[in-house]
Amino acid sequence: MKIFLRCMFLLLLLPATVQGQDFKKTEAAIKEYKQWLDLLGAGGVRLWVKLDSTARPHRLYVGEAFDQIDYTWKEQFVETFSSYLAGHPEKFMLIDLFDGKTGAPIGEFGWGGFKLYPNHSAARNESRADK
Repeated sequence: MKIFLRCMFLLLLLPATVQGQDFKKTEAAIKEYKQWLDLLGAGGVRLWVKLDSTARPHRLYVGEAFDQIDYTWKEQFVETFSSYLAGHPEKFMLIDLFDGKTGAPIGEFGWGGFKLYPNHSAARNESRADK
């Protein structure tokens, strides 16, 4: 009976240890995401220029550099941003995408995945033509 109780006690401790390790991995991944997103933000490449977290879903305003990358990179960027906002590499936050210059909606990231609206490039081109 003593051996059984000791085994049960050790089994109860095991998940706590694993959860602690998982938390450290999650924390490290989110820190890495933040560093990467800071490089791509307003002070760097300018893929994104502003985040409005007062509304739900979050509103991410993207810069002109966003149009210069291919669809796969856009998707990865928005997915990483979503995980960063959720605070976990395997979870996601809903995001609406807006043009940083015009404020026009250009896409979203949600239950259906990443989606750009068909007219988002046209709106950008009209904005550039106005210059």
